[in-house]
This record gives sequence, structure tokens and C-alpha cells, in this order.
Amino acid sequence: MRSIPSCQNFFEFLQKFQGMIVLVMHSQADPDTVGAAIGLTHLIQVINPNLEIRTLKPTLSALGHSLLEFANFHLDPIESSHIISPALCVLLDTNFIDPQLVTPRRQFAVIDHHIRTQLEVEVAFDYQFSSFRATTEIIASWYYNEDISLTQQVIKGLLAGIIFDTRRFLHADEELFKCVNFLLSNNSNVYIETMNLFSSSRTQSEKLACIKAAQRMKRFHINSKILLLSYVSSFEAAAARSLISLGGDIAIVIANRKQETRISFRTTLALPKETGISLGRDIIPDLINQFGGTGGGHDSAAGYNAPLLEIKAVKEFLFQLFEKILSRKDLKNS
Repeated sequence: MRSIPSCQNFFEFLQKFQGMIVLVMHSQADPDTVGAAIGLTHLIQVINPNLEIRTLKPTLSALGHSLLEFANFHLDPIESSHIISPALCVLLDTNFIDPQLVTPRRQFAVIDHHIRTQLEVEVAFDYQFSSFRATTEIIASWYYNEDISLTQQVIKGLLAGIIFDTRRFLHADEELFKCVNFLLSNNSNVYIETMNLFSSSRTQSEKLACIKAAQRMKRFHINSKILLLSYVSSFEAAAARSLISLGGDIAIVIANRKQETRISFRTTLALPKETGISLGRDIIPDLINQFGGTGGGHDSAAGYNAPLLEIKAVKEFLFQLFEKILSRKDLKNS
């Protein structure tokens, strides 16, 4: 399986720690995030069964909810104001630390597979590895390296996260399949059961969001690349994927929801290889610097959240940013 720096210091800390463990997930937590929470919770309980493990006010996606039901697992939510110090806040599948969490006698750990970003606070345990295909793959590697027994709950959670974040193994490699083989050893029946979690057809609302995104999209040609930009009120990630399937090289879909703006970015798999552009490295940091908010991602997929923004201003900024980057003379295909 994929090599990973030793987690011995982290595990030794957990063995001796006498405070609260707080799992922190991103908004609309997906199966990779939820699966990582399932896997890490059991791992911590094996290391130190006396620790109290809570989840910071989670908001889950529909698939995140479905995974909890499928694995028969329950999160134990807590509001930030009720966290008792000392506490270790573990960021799962995200690297954004809410300033409200930063108080004396609280430490932070980050377990994430997105492109590494500079954190503004000191992190006691930093496990940001963009070479991994999913955060659940990182957790699975700990089970493998430390020879910790897998439960049916853990297998379902970790496998579902991997399937989801690799788009059913579209973004897989040899090391990823070694990880899946480890999870399914003597548990091959779990694979079919877990795949069924993702087999349901899209809801009517999701279909309509994709259709509206296509109807509202604007097309731009920049240095021979097609950029499609649109907006919806929900299902922005699905809408962005659908615009790529229509023929876009880059898709940007903005969703204003009540008091929040969410933006989903997708590119073809070929674009980062051809140009060297990475959404997580080249786009999201500039967007955060301009408008605040949080976000992260990979080379060909990324997401961004912020308090409600004016759509026109965001569109103009993003177009100018992509125009600038795609017109660079040092691109791979120049």
C-alpha cells in the first residue's frame, strides 16, 4: 500500500490523552468525510477506549446520511461552545480551521488528501497527503500498517469513501487497488453492498439542477480551451460534472444558498496534464484571498464556500483569473 510517514507520535498521544476528541468535517460532508469519521472513531477507540469522541455540528450531504444508515453508525454531535478543554480537534477531509475553535488548551490534527495549504495555526499532527486518492485511504493505511482489525462498519465506511472520491475508481491507481484489496480481504460481499449505495438514479431535483445549469451557462474560449460558467440554487457539483460531459474543458457552477455561496469547479482529466494547471493549487487560494471563505481540492476538482457573495463579481473575477492562467506562456502545451 501507499507509504505514509509514521503516525506513532499521534497514536502515543492518543494513548495518554485525557481530553475530548472533536472530529471536524466540512459542510455537506460527503462519503469520504463520513467514512473517514467512521474509520477514525473505531481506530481511536481501539487505541484508547476511554476517550470521548464528538463531531462538531455536522451538516451532511444526502449520500453522507445514507452512508451512516448503511453502516449503522451514529455521530455524536456537539456545538463549538460546548467543547470542553483540553481537546484535540481533528480535521477530516478539510484543512480549514475555524478561528472560533482556536482557544488555549486545544490542539489540532489534520487528516486530508487535498492539495496542501498553509495553515494559520500550529498543528500538532499534520497528515495532509495529496498523493492519496481519498482521506479514507489514509485512514485505511493506518489500519494496515498498525495491523488493527477491521469491523464491518469500518470496512463499509472506508470503502464507500474511496468509491465516492475516486468516482468509482476513475481516479484509481495500483496503490489504491491494493488498499481496496486489503479492505475486502475475506469480506468480498461488502463490495456489492457498498456499490449499491451509489447505484440509485439521480433525484428529480438533481436532474433539474443539471438542466438549468446547461440552460444558463455562458461559454468562453481561452487559449483553445472551453470554459463553461453557470449558476444554480443547489447540486452545483453534479451540475459542474454535467457541463464537463457536454464538452467543456473547465466548468464552474455557482450556487447561492440562503446566506452562503458555494462554487464547484471541474475540469477534464486531461487538462491538468496538458497545462499543469491545478484547481486546488492555482484557483482556490486566489479565490479565498479575494473574497474570504474556505475551499480546497485537487487538480481537476475543487470546491469553495463563503458567506453570500454577489454572483456577477465572482463570475468576473473567475473569468479574469482563468484567462490569466490559461494565457501563461509557461503552460505545458505552449
